[in-house]
Amino acid sequence: MKVFFSLLLPVVAFLFINVAPASARDYDCADFANQAEAEEYLLPGDPYRLDADNDGIACEDLPCPCSSTPGQGGGGEQPAEPPPPPPYHLKMSTARHLAQRVTRKFTRRHPSIDTTRLDSCGRQGERRIACLATARGETRTTRTTCHLRIRVRAVHRHPRAVLASSRCRTRRR
Repeated sequence: MKVFFSLLLPVVAFLFINVAPASARDYDCADFANQAEAEEYLLPGDPYRLDADNDGIACEDLPCPCSSTPGQGGGGEQPAEPPPPPPYHLKMSTARHLAQRVTRKFTRRHPSIDTTRLDSCGRQGERRIACLATARGETRTTRTTCHLRIRVRAVHRHPRAVLASSRCRTRRR
């Protein structure tokens, strides 16, 4: 048994001396070529002390490529996002065209109406236009006049027109 321990002791000592320092290596910022490499070794609790100011970014003084996003203090040089598209501006001609379609549809649905006229359109905002129209129809004994209000709006950059209100009046001749 003593012989076994006497042979085992040098092996354990050899392993302890040669393996333990490799597993307990201490990294410094000088060990890395850039900030992104240092970021890979930043562990919870910062055991290697790579984040001196405790802001969550390792070795901020190293050159990029950086793994931090711009604005986090890492001086990131990541490609900028494309700018958002410009706000949609609903054209008056588009609104008038859609309003005329709504008035024609109204005329087809009402047998006492036979003519329509788009009176005016007014802008209420970049994506909202209100239009007024008149629809008329005559029979031998009655005359019908309808005043239509059409709302044209851009929904997700697509113009849509709806009949907001209609007020009809029928008179005897």
